[in-house]
Amino acid sequence: MNVEPLVPVVIDCWIDNMRLVYNRTSHLTEAPPGVDVRVPGFGQTYTVEYLDPYKEFKYFFTIVQAMVEKGYIRNDDVRGAPYDWRKAPNENKEYFLRLKQMIEEMANKAGGPVVLIAHSMGNMYTLYFLQNQPQAWKDRYIKAFVSLGPPWAGVAKTLKIMATGDNNCIPWIRPLKIRAAQRTAVSTAWLLPFAHTWPKDMVLVSTSNTSYTVQDYQRFFKDIDYEDGWAMRQDTEPLVNALNPPGVPVHCLYGSGIPTPQGYNYTNFSDTNPTIINGDGDGTVNLLSATLCKHWVNKQKQPVQMIELPGNKHIKMLYNETTVNYIINLLFPP
Repeated sequence: MNVEPLVPVVIDCWIDNMRLVYNRTSHLTEAPPGVDVRVPGFGQTYTVEYLDPYKEFKYFFTIVQAMVEKGYIRNDDVRGAPYDWRKAPNENKEYFLRLKQMIEEMANKAGGPVVLIAHSMGNMYTLYFLQNQPQAWKDRYIKAFVSLGPPWAGVAKTLKIMATGDNNCIPWIRPLKIRAAQRTAVSTAWLLPFAHTWPKDMVLVSTSNTSYTVQDYQRFFKDIDYEDGWAMRQDTEPLVNALNPPGVPVHCLYGSGIPTPQGYNYTNFSDTNPTIINGDGDGTVNLLSATLCKHWVNKQKQPVQMIELPGNKHIKMLYNETTVNYIINLLFPP
């Protein structure tokens, strides 16, 4: 992400350009008139190594660099697969065709299967992709799936994004202002906590006169005056059932011990910032969501490894020494 457009003078323009328009007939979103958003650099690593063009905010850089130091070559045998994070998999069909083709090309060139490494929502994209591939294809082309900070059952933070907006601690951006764009991202509705894992009686949002659990999303969206959100949720909830295993060896690394929002208490719903009720997790992904891959242990013949990273935050786990060493040891067994 380029932080330059987020300065106060141009934030209104950025919000209008980044918002999506939901079509209730096609159940798809599109850009506003006159706006064309493209994802550059598919297959190249520069798109995933940093979160900004000025290389101030590291993302996969440390992992990629460690692989390069072991002999890998950027954009050749280590490649990136960026996607439009605003959209859920049902709107990115072309992306998955390109991903499959790239995997096959890399495996054929290397003479063996590839390792997939994903972070955050990228894990959900990867799981969707794997659940929709024949087992014979996965056996041939996928050596392992390394999952970093996975939100398998959604995250509670999405409810605040929908209700109030989230400025990600950028002080000059008002959450209510950026909410206009954040609400329209189908991926946010997709990552609301899932009822198959979240306790059905756990209060996610409370106000002076009501409360909302995983069973109350339709009422929640009506009360925040954004009923497109409920339609988006219905469109996306069935896309991935995280209780179904991916059918490949899995290495699930997740952070813990960091206060992580698991509920919100509003005194003036929903136009003021709420009081945060914290639980365990990595600061973004709740622990009960990140550890859901433990249910795959007896549901697939391929091994499932669980690696807890105490004290590791959601982004920082990508350049944590334990994470990097684990990946290198997987690629280059002792």
